[in-house]
Amino acid sequence: MSDVDNEKSYVITYKELIFTFIVFSAILIALYPKDLLKEQILSEKSNYDLSMLYLKNLIQHSPDDESLMLILAEQSLRSGNKDLSLRLLNLLLDSKDKKIRDKATLLSYDLQKIEYFYLKDKKNNKQIVREKKEVLTKLFSSIFNSKMYEKDNIDKWYKESLFVNNKKAVHFFLNEKIKKDPTNITLLKENYYLEKELGHRTEILQTLKALQKYDKKHTRKWIMAEYYIRLNYKEYAIAEQLLKKYENATLFYKLKLAEFYLMRKEYVKSSRIYEILLKNTHEYAEQKEYFYKMVKALQASDKLTSAAKKVKDYESIYIHDIEVRNFMLKVYMATGRLDYASSLSKKILRNGI
Repeated sequence: MSDVDNEKSYVITYKELIFTFIVFSAILIALYPKDLLKEQILSEKSNYDLSMLYLKNLIQHSPDDESLMLILAEQSLRSGNKDLSLRLLNLLLDSKDKKIRDKATLLSYDLQKIEYFYLKDKKNNKQIVREKKEVLTKLFSSIFNSKMYEKDNIDKWYKESLFVNNKKAVHFFLNEKIKKDPTNITLLKENYYLEKELGHRTEILQTLKALQKYDKKHTRKWIMAEYYIRLNYKEYAIAEQLLKKYENATLFYKLKLAEFYLMRKEYVKSSRIYEILLKNTHEYAEQKEYFYKMVKALQASDKLTSAAKKVKDYESIYIHDIEVRNFMLKVYMATGRLDYASSLSKKILRNGI
C-alpha cells in the first residue's frame, strides 16, 4: 500500500512541477519586459532545454515575433535539435525584416554545412550530398551578394568562398586579405592565377607589378608574364618598352628583344641586336648562332645586298669553319654576288682549307 502511495505522490509532484513552470513562465511574461527575457535566455549557456521551454511559452503568447523564433532556432541548434532549428530558419529566410532574414541565412549556412559533412562522412547517397552542397552554394551567394559577412572575419569567408568554389567571392576576399598584407607573395600569386582565370586584365597587371616588386627571387618570371599579357592584348609598344627597360640587365632580355623584332617583322632592328650579341660573347657556338640569325634577319627583310656585305665583314673569322663557309657561299649565290662567292672560293683554295 505504501509503494502505491509513493507512486501517486511522485506523479502529483511531477504534475505540480509542470504546472509551477507554466505559472512561473506566465508570471515572467507578464512582469518582465520581453527584451529582458530574451537577453536572459540568450545568456543561458548550460541548460538549453530549459531555455527552449521558456521560448516556446513566449512564442505562444507572441506567435508573430520572429526574433523569438530566431532565438529558439539558435537554442535548438545549440541543444542538438537540428531538425527544429532548420524548420524555423527556413521560415525566417522569407522574413520581411532584413536583420532577421540575414541572421537566419547565416545560421542556415552554418547548420547546412554541419549536415553536409555529416552526410558526407556517413557516405550517404552521393546525390543527396550534391544537393546539400547546392543548398550551401545558394546560401553563400546570398550571404556574399547581400554583404552579410562579418568584415572583421575575412579569413573565414575567404575559406568559405573556396569551399563553395565561388570565384568572384574568392577574388573579393583575397583582395581584402592583400589590403591587410600587401607584400604577401603567396597571396599575390594566388590572386594572379585567379585573375588570369577570370580574365581581369587591369587587375592582372596590377598584381604582376606587385609581384615584380616583392618577389625578388622570381622577378624575371613576373616580367615575362607581363610581357606575354601585353602581347596577347596587342600592346606591342608597351611590350617593347618593357624589354628595352631590362635589355642591359641580362643577356636574356636582349635575346627576347631580338625575337620580338623578328615577330614584328622589324628585321633590321633584330639583326642589329644579334650583331651586338655576337660581338659580346666569347663562346664560339653562340657566336655562330648569332651570326646566322643576324644574316637571316637581313635576308628576311629583303635586304639581300646588306646581308651579303655583312657576311663579307665576317668572312675571315669563319673561313676555317666548313659549315659556316657553305652558309656564306649560299648567301652570296642567293644574293647574286658571284664576285663575293668567287673571291671566297679562291681564298679557300689558296689557303688549302
